[in-house]
Amino acid sequence: MSDNMNDKNENLDETVVDETAETASNETVDDVATDDIAADASSADSIESIDFAVVYDDDNADTTEVADDAATAADTADGSDVVANNANQVRETLALRSSDEPTVLESHEMVKADSTTSVSSQLDNEIKRNRKKDEFFFKANPTFALDHVTVTNRKTGRNILDDLSLSFHAGATHAVLVDAEDREQHQALLATMVGMVRPDRGNVMHKSANLSDVEPVEMLGHRIGFIPQRFAFRPDLDAESNVLYAMDASNRNFLKPKPVIARELLKRVGFDEVTSGLAVGEVSELNQRRVAIARALSCEAEVIIADEPTAGLDADDAAVVLDLLKKFKRDADRKRAIIVVTTNPEVADAMDHSVELD
Repeated sequence: MSDNMNDKNENLDETVVDETAETASNETVDDVATDDIAADASSADSIESIDFAVVYDDDNADTTEVADDAATAADTADGSDVVANNANQVRETLALRSSDEPTVLESHEMVKADSTTSVSSQLDNEIKRNRKKDEFFFKANPTFALDHVTVTNRKTGRNILDDLSLSFHAGATHAVLVDAEDREQHQALLATMVGMVRPDRGNVMHKSANLSDVEPVEMLGHRIGFIPQRFAFRPDLDAESNVLYAMDASNRNFLKPKPVIARELLKRVGFDEVTSGLAVGEVSELNQRRVAIARALSCEAEVIIADEPTAGLDADDAAVVLDLLKKFKRDADRKRAIIVVTTNPEVADAMDHSVELD
């Protein structure tokens, strides 16, 4: 009996020991959890204690004070290396903004402006070096040009015009001096320039238009005013009727009534018998040349081609005709290329530019 009691007491003691051990274990787990919660709370308190500086990009703000505030916030944060790095980056960024050195884009714009100014200055200096106002031209853009033109006489095989290149610019007078003994070359040059003969090679250009692609009516009615040596006017008509005849033949529209334009042109060329009603064949030879010039101007072309405009005139009348041609190279509303084809060296020298054919 006593033995059984002893066994029960031992079992009871073991149960108490196990419960005590489990209780101690539970207390240990609770302590660990409590410590973790306390650590989390401490960490949260540490995070909440970090101060962040918000920097606004304000032109009126003092950039130095903002940078110092950011640096102070970095120093006061315990163990906050990230905050310190952020403050340094803010300070460097503000330092870049306040730099007086030009950016890459600003430097590029300065170089571009300097280059443009340099080119403009060179052009101004080039123009100032020339005495005549119309002596400086942009060679790439002539108003009228012969580009490697060759005209061959098919019967003889002669190249009357052989790879000829000439350029004429609006706002100036030009002369082409031909050999007085080479009548064939003289006629071939005129016929090619006004579109009556098409070159065998090369092109005759009015600005960007090839004259080979232009109708003859448009050629002489719109693009070229032609003053031939013969048949420059109708001798049976008076001056006003002569100009009206040319305007009607041009088949173009005019902003003002044609008779008004005709009278204005005749007055501008100095014709003093506008309302006389006399046939042009009965007036002086100088006035006949005036009528011929007015007819050429009536089509409002930018190119005026005159064949021997002073032939048969004395020195004084020839000077009047040349002065008229020079006058009309530039109007208030347009510029013209005045081209004189002549065998007279004195007439060629009177023009702004001259070239002699071989």
